[in-house]
Amino acid sequence: MMYRMPPHIVAGLAGADTAALGLPSEQEYLAAYCRRRAVGAMPGYGFYMAFNVFRLAAIFHGIKGRVLRGTAASAQAREGVAVLPELMQLAWRQVERIDTP
Repeated sequence: MMYRMPPHIVAGLAGADTAALGLPSEQEYLAAYCRRRAVGAMPGYGFYMAFNVFRLAAIFHGIKGRVLRGTAASAQAREGVAVLPELMQLAWRQVERIDTP
Protein backbone atom coordinates (compact mmCIF):
# COMPACT_ATOMS: atom_id res chain seq x y z
CA MET A 1 0.00 0.00 0.00
CA MET A 2 2.85 2.38 0.78
CA TYR A 3 3.98 2.33 -2.86
CA ARG A 4 0.67 3.96 -3.80
CA MET A 5 0.41 6.35 -0.85
CA PRO A 6 1.57 9.98 -1.28
CA PRO A 7 4.47 10.94 1.00
CA HIS A 8 2.40 13.43 3.00
CA ILE A 9 0.03 10.64 4.02
CA VAL A 10 1.69 8.26 6.48
CA ALA A 11 5.11 8.52 4.77
CA GLY A 12 4.03 6.93 1.49
CA LEU A 13 6.33 6.20 -1.44
CA ALA A 14 4.14 7.30 -4.38
CA GLY A 15 6.25 9.25 -6.83
CA ALA A 16 9.51 8.39 -5.06
CA ASP A 17 12.53 7.07 -6.93
CA THR A 18 12.57 3.72 -5.16
CA ALA A 19 15.75 2.63 -6.94
CA ALA A 20 17.58 5.71 -5.64
CA LEU A 21 16.28 4.88 -2.17
CA GLY A 22 17.61 1.33 -2.49
CA LEU A 23 14.08 -0.11 -2.49
CA PRO A 24 12.49 -2.51 -4.96
CA SER A 25 9.64 -1.26 -7.14
CA GLU A 26 6.13 -2.36 -6.23
CA GLN A 27 6.25 -5.00 -8.98
CA GLU A 28 9.66 -6.25 -7.81
CA TYR A 29 8.42 -6.40 -4.22
CA LEU A 30 5.32 -8.34 -5.25
CA ALA A 31 7.40 -10.75 -7.35
CA ALA A 32 9.78 -11.36 -4.41
CA TYR A 33 6.80 -11.95 -2.10
CA CYS A 34 5.35 -14.48 -4.53
CA ARG A 35 8.74 -16.24 -4.85
CA ARG A 36 9.06 -16.53 -1.08
CA ARG A 37 5.57 -17.97 -0.85
CA ALA A 38 6.26 -20.26 -3.82
CA VAL A 39 3.25 -18.99 -5.75
CA GLY A 40 3.20 -17.79 -9.33
CA ALA A 41 1.00 -14.75 -8.79
CA MET A 42 -1.09 -12.91 -6.24
CA PRO A 43 -4.74 -13.24 -7.27
CA GLY A 44 -6.82 -10.43 -5.87
CA TYR A 45 -3.86 -8.08 -5.37
CA GLY A 46 -5.84 -5.08 -6.64
CA PHE A 47 -8.68 -5.90 -4.24
CA TYR A 48 -6.25 -6.12 -1.33
CA MET A 49 -4.80 -2.72 -2.21
CA ALA A 50 -8.25 -1.13 -2.42
CA PHE A 51 -9.34 -2.79 0.83
CA ASN A 52 -6.28 -1.56 2.72
CA VAL A 53 -6.58 2.03 1.52
CA PHE A 54 -10.29 2.06 2.43
CA ARG A 55 -9.37 0.57 5.81
CA LEU A 56 -6.88 3.38 6.40
CA ALA A 57 -9.51 5.95 5.35
CA ALA A 58 -11.92 4.40 7.87
CA ILE A 59 -9.28 4.75 10.59
CA PHE A 60 -8.73 8.40 9.66
CA HIS A 61 -12.51 8.93 9.68
CA GLY A 62 -12.64 7.58 13.23
CA ILE A 63 -9.85 9.94 14.25
CA LYS A 64 -11.76 12.82 12.64
CA GLY A 65 -14.78 11.91 14.73
CA ARG A 66 -12.67 12.08 17.88
CA VAL A 67 -11.27 15.45 16.75
CA LEU A 68 -14.81 16.79 16.29
CA ARG A 69 -15.87 15.47 19.72
CA GLY A 70 -12.73 16.89 21.33
CA THR A 71 -11.51 13.47 22.47
CA ALA A 72 -8.58 12.93 20.07
CA ALA A 73 -5.50 11.66 21.89
CA SER A 74 -3.01 13.45 19.64
CA ALA A 75 -2.53 17.19 19.45
CA GLN A 76 -1.68 16.72 15.76
CA ALA A 77 -4.87 14.77 14.97
CA ARG A 78 -6.66 17.75 13.39
CA GLU A 79 -3.80 18.31 10.92
CA GLY A 80 -3.50 14.58 10.26
CA VAL A 81 -7.13 14.08 9.29
CA ALA A 82 -7.05 17.02 6.88
CA VAL A 83 -5.95 14.49 4.22
CA LEU A 84 -9.11 12.39 4.64
CA PRO A 85 -10.82 13.60 1.41
CA GLU A 86 -7.65 12.88 -0.58
CA LEU A 87 -7.32 9.47 1.08
CA MET A 88 -10.91 8.59 0.17
CA GLN A 89 -10.24 9.57 -3.46
CA LEU A 90 -7.10 7.43 -3.46
CA ALA A 91 -9.10 4.50 -2.10
CA TRP A 92 -11.65 4.85 -4.90
CA ARG A 93 -8.87 5.03 -7.51
CA GLN A 94 -7.64 1.68 -6.18
CA VAL A 95 -11.11 0.22 -6.81
CA GLU A 96 -11.00 1.54 -10.37
CA ARG A 97 -7.62 -0.19 -10.88
CA ILE A 98 -8.71 -3.62 -9.63
CA ASP A 99 -9.19 -5.18 -13.05
CA THR A 100 -6.34 -3.38 -14.81
CA PRO A 101 -2.95 -5.04 -15.06
